[in-house]
Amino acid sequence: MISFNLTSIVNLVGFLAFMFLMYRLLYKPYFDMTDKRKKEVEKNLNEAEKLRLEAQLKKEELDKQLSEADEKRREILSEADEQAKSIIKAAQGEAQEQRKFILDKAEKEAEEIKESAARELQSRIVSLAVTISSMILKEQIDKKKNEELIRRAINSLKDKGEL
Repeated sequence: MISFNLTSIVNLVGFLAFMFLMYRLLYKPYFDMTDKRKKEVEKNLNEAEKLRLEAQLKKEELDKQLSEADEKRREILSEADEQAKSIIKAAQGEAQEQRKFILDKAEKEAEEIKESAARELQSRIVSLAVTISSMILKEQIDKKKNEELIRRAINSLKDKGEL
């Protein structure tokens, strides 16, 4: 059986005192330090996870802003394209109107010139007819003389530049 003697008890008390001291001096500070370190590591991991989630949210927000900016850029480009087409169309319409105005004006001027030339020609013809008639009436002559007078009148008008 187990026999206890004083040495065993002293050894047991010494061992318990040693264990108590070891617990107080080594184990407790060691476990406190490891618990503290464990809590610090967990805290850092939690902070890292929190920062990762925040970064992910920021990234998603920035991606959203980027897509919105891209959409706005597309809208602005589309609007600018529409405005350019509208300006070109308006300029073409204005050019067509100006072309039509110039052509109408040129046609009117040509018509006026034509009418003026016709009036002048008619005036010369009337003048020529009056001149020839007056010559014929002055000299009521026979047919041969009549033709001679007409030829002279034409020649005289040619010399004056009226014919």
